[in-house]
Amino acid sequence: MKIAITGGTGFLGNYVVDAIREHNHTPIILTRKALDNVKSNEYRNTNYTTNDLSQKLHDIDAVVHLAAKRGSQGYIAEFHDNEIFTQNLYESCSENGITNIIFASTISVYSDEGLLPWTEKHLPSPYLMYGISKLANEHIGNTYSKKKGLNIKNLRFAHLYGFNEKNNYMINRFFRQAFHQEQLILNTKSVAKREFLYAKDAAKAIICALKQNSVSGTFNIGSGEAFTNYEIAVKINSAFGNDNNLLVKDPDKEEGIQSSYMDSGEARRFLNFAPNYTFTEALAEIYSLMRGLNDVPLWY
Repeated sequence: MKIAITGGTGFLGNYVVDAIREHNHTPIILTRKALDNVKSNEYRNTNYTTNDLSQKLHDIDAVVHLAAKRGSQGYIAEFHDNEIFTQNLYESCSENGITNIIFASTISVYSDEGLLPWTEKHLPSPYLMYGISKLANEHIGNTYSKKKGLNIKNLRFAHLYGFNEKNNYMINRFFRQAFHQEQLILNTKSVAKREFLYAKDAAKAIICALKQNSVSGTFNIGSGEAFTNYEIAVKINSAFGNDNNLLVKDPDKEEGIQSSYMDSGEARRFLNFAPNYTFTEALAEIYSLMRGLNDVPLWY
């Protein structure tokens, strides 16, 4: 099976490409960048217009839609390209008779702590513009599923983490600091519990969803584990041999973040998905992979 992937050169995309190959399918990576075919993967350049995508998808069996801009969160206009590209993609899939489609959505479509754990039956209430844009894309997919017979599966992923993600988000910074045996620092007390998902399990969920050709709808994809930032720091230190090297600067200060975790029972029932990794198991694997790197910078 030939599976086209938007965002296939990104963080999650790399995991998805590997998973597709491991299942003896052929990944076709759609990209704006001029890339040579490497790692035995095929890259197809596209400008993401409907006409161009229709040509690039002529021999494709299924599509995984991961690509999305991430703006400053201040203005919805920063995200409108995502919605236009999503509709262009689904229109092109319809023209080519491609019905098996996966869309990478996010836990950020939820925000009401009074409803935790969130289920797909809860009314979405995004707090960030990114979540609003993702929710809009879900609705675009639902419309194409109903009106054009596409089987689009919106997967609402918990907060993703993995190996060698090159940014300075807390969890990735903690990985690198613990690797170098540096002290991890939390600015405030830690109360809110958030659900994190190993990117390798997110890729597994996409494979599970691809196997359900005739299914459409929206599914929470989580690990079933939720931790405070303090618990995350302690677990990272333990996995990386950096025990007791943690400072909480001001335990009496408000944290300023909300709890966020989901019920993923629908994914188990309809997609046959369950994560392979606990947080502790994933940390052990990430630490082992980091030890094979020539350079682990503290900051990006």
